[in-house]
Amino acid sequence: MAITYFNSASNPADDANNTTTPIVVTPPASMVAGDLVLFIGQTRAGGGTVSYAISATGGQSWTALAKVDGFDYQSAQLFWCLFNGTWTVDPSISVTGGISAWSAVMHVFRPTTGANTWAVDQAQVGSTYAVPSTPFTVTITGQTTAQANTVTLAGWFSQDDNTWGSLSGTGWVQTGSAQYRNSSGADQSSTYAHKIQTSAAATANVSKNQATIGGDSGMSLIVTFYEISAGVFLPRPNKPILQAVNRASTY
Repeated sequence: MAITYFNSASNPADDANNTTTPIVVTPPASMVAGDLVLFIGQTRAGGGTVSYAISATGGQSWTALAKVDGFDYQSAQLFWCLFNGTWTVDPSISVTGGISAWSAVMHVFRPTTGANTWAVDQAQVGSTYAVPSTPFTVTITGQTTAQANTVTLAGWFSQDDNTWGSLSGTGWVQTGSAQYRNSSGADQSSTYAHKIQTSAAATANVSKNQATIGGDSGMSLIVTFYEISAGVFLPRPNKPILQAVNRASTY
């Protein structure tokens, strides 16, 4: 058995507008306890410092990865959680310091069994890319996983409302819509791909082309999560090991 991609959701929908923060996203229907939820906020600010936060948790416990900054005050940040089985409200990401084009995308992956949990296998790597030349290909360097049963997510972010196509990279699959464009304000775009592996191995590099309005500079991220079999002890994130040991009986 292997991890599976379940579904995605976003605000705004591709090639629509959103000028409101917090950015509220209605999660995909029929999620189940144990699902891995990846929630990404994105903005293109007019200047200054931009920060992100989960403003409505939806009853989940979220972990933030590092914010990724790009050109022209563009930025994005990924938050993730282990879904507990119930959304109390639709979750949202608040953005401080942006000016108008606010976007959020949610991707959901399902473990081989709902009793399993998740952790980061390979730390997120964020980078920027310059204006690509024809055919406007942007390549993200792959990662080498340490664990079996992993899912690696790659994300591309553009400072224009590009469409994206021509995915290449052995075993990589488009995640959700072909792209998520926000046509409000200064406008922006993002696109994603993932690779699921059942044994530790290199993911290979992954590339996508800016299909229209290219080329535009931007930024990218890549991160790998792995599925932890039920009964395997792992210290809670951001807690001292001693505390985790003392609380072992709660797992």
